[in-house]
Amino acid sequence: MAKFTGVVAMLTFVLLVEGTFLPIPGLFRGDPFPEPKSNTPIPSNVQLNTIVQRVDNFDPINSETWEQRFYSNNEFYQPGGPIFVFLAGEWDITPYRLTTSLMADIASDLNGNIFYLEHRFYGQSRPTNDTSNANLRFLNTEQALADVAHFVEHVTSEEVSPGGSNSSVIVIGGHYSASLAIWFRQKYPHLCTGAWASSAPIHARVNHQEYKEIAGAAYRSAGGQECYRTIEQGFVSMEYYLAAGRADEIDELFKTCDPIRSPADVALFFSLVSEIFSIIPQFNHIYSVRAVCDLITNGTEPEINRLASFINYAIEGIGVDCLPNGYDYLVENDREIDWDHPVNDLGMRPWSYQLCSQFGWFHSSNSRFQPFGNGFGSHWFYIVCQDVFGDTFNQETIDANVNRFNTMYGGFDPSVTNTIFVHGELDPWRSVGRQADLNPSSPFILIRGGSQGNDLGPVTDADSPQLLEAKRNITEIITRWVREA
Repeated sequence: MAKFTGVVAMLTFVLLVEGTFLPIPGLFRGDPFPEPKSNTPIPSNVQLNTIVQRVDNFDPINSETWEQRFYSNNEFYQPGGPIFVFLAGEWDITPYRLTTSLMADIASDLNGNIFYLEHRFYGQSRPTNDTSNANLRFLNTEQALADVAHFVEHVTSEEVSPGGSNSSVIVIGGHYSASLAIWFRQKYPHLCTGAWASSAPIHARVNHQEYKEIAGAAYRSAGGQECYRTIEQGFVSMEYYLAAGRADEIDELFKTCDPIRSPADVALFFSLVSEIFSIIPQFNHIYSVRAVCDLITNGTEPEINRLASFINYAIEGIGVDCLPNGYDYLVENDREIDWDHPVNDLGMRPWSYQLCSQFGWFHSSNSRFQPFGNGFGSHWFYIVCQDVFGDTFNQETIDANVNRFNTMYGGFDPSVTNTIFVHGELDPWRSVGRQADLNPSSPFILIRGGSQGNDLGPVTDADSPQLLEAKRNITEIITRWVREA
């Protein structure tokens, strides 16, 4: 049984780890910010480097340091040209974004220098020797933004970017790292000219029930009421089977790795199945959602069987033979603190910590305006946080931390100028993002039929008219910032 591989661990923790993905052949891409599949050599201008950072940016007595990775590409740079800093989120950095992206295209036009900074506690940027709770206290937004501030000072230096003291600095990100770009523009406006935020969640919220509402609406939009009703009825049947003591039939239909027995197993099962359906509109074009609708609405079998067939197909698509569903297994793994363990090497435990300690963003079934049943209410996620990180992560503490975060950063209304808020219509995360112009210099761009991070890629013939228009608007706005700076 393959359930102990890193790939399956990734699927097991999908309910807590936004960055998790399922590369299902023929339906949708896995990476929300896709890397071209080619053997093209990396240009010699693209270099992997490190910068020395402090473990604790706010304790003058703590002199411990670590090395943070970043890629750079000075191919287009001319002294005094703009500096583009793409911020990584809960993933490891790779060089492709420095050559194949809309950012690279804009940098080419404006003679810009390009950098891609890895986030502390992700990839190989590891400030501590493990991910114990004591060490994860150094993983928060404040520390990450201070890292960026130090990095911007470094890359605008004469040594790195000749003439950089006169350069405009544009910070860019996708999803969580787009949030960082906004918050950096807010906290350190003297260090950057503007921020381009693609699919940024900025309002912390424990009960992120709207995520499932928008995911369900995407299926209704793509496949009509029949598709939505098929999913809804399938989940109703699953709930009935489990309430009637027919868990063994669910185990067989959905090929679970372990028998569903405890209430926590039940909540995890429903959350996981719903998340597999939800990440398709999050990461992909509406055509991918229609492909799923075609699969589950064709045939005469009961809806539960059709949903199970799709989930089985998804599992087979990543090369494993069962659906990892055991709650005790989830908790046991997410408690691991060694960097070599998949939950840390792939960024799962660190991201879970960020969700439990600052953001919330738990995709619950609390809303009745979604088709995924009611088997994973927001109360369950409090239990997960406490089981993984200890008794201090209780409901009172989590709620207080989330409220405090919005007080510090402004929730839906950050105090920024020169910031572009971009969201794809299908992306369920837009429900905790800014979806209106903030001020004359900080517009909102909605990509009809788009999903997460679509605007980050280079202009291609495959771009829809709506996506092409968004990319042109982004290019024009950033060009204006640079020229007027």
